[in-house]
Amino acid sequence: MRPWRFALLYMGLIFVISSFEVEVPGIQHVPLRDKGIHFVEYAVLGWLCAAASSRTWPSASSWRTAVFAVFVSVLWGLSDEIHQALVPGRSPELADVIADLVGSTAGAAGRHLLSNRNVS
Repeated sequence: MRPWRFALLYMGLIFVISSFEVEVPGIQHVPLRDKGIHFVEYAVLGWLCAAASSRTWPSASSWRTAVFAVFVSVLWGLSDEIHQALVPGRSPELADVIADLVGSTAGAAGRHLLSNRNVS
């Protein structure tokens, strides 16, 4: 479980932030700001999950650990949207899950592209 500690802590942070109606000051006029926030938030999670999965299964190929990282990240994104349905002032959106998927994929791919592992 040790390789997953940062990913799990970050997932907890996402859960806590999703428990409140949050307005980021100065970003109201940026198009697709919510989707951009989801993209960045889940790119970080994808990176952390990719790092954790490659440490958990060091003999697995890079693409398998990256796919697993994206799978875990998107599952968390789905659970986050369900959670937001229960939070006053928040609402679930399919477009957020898509932004989570794209961000998770970018983060996991970036981690594996920049790692020192041999591509299998």
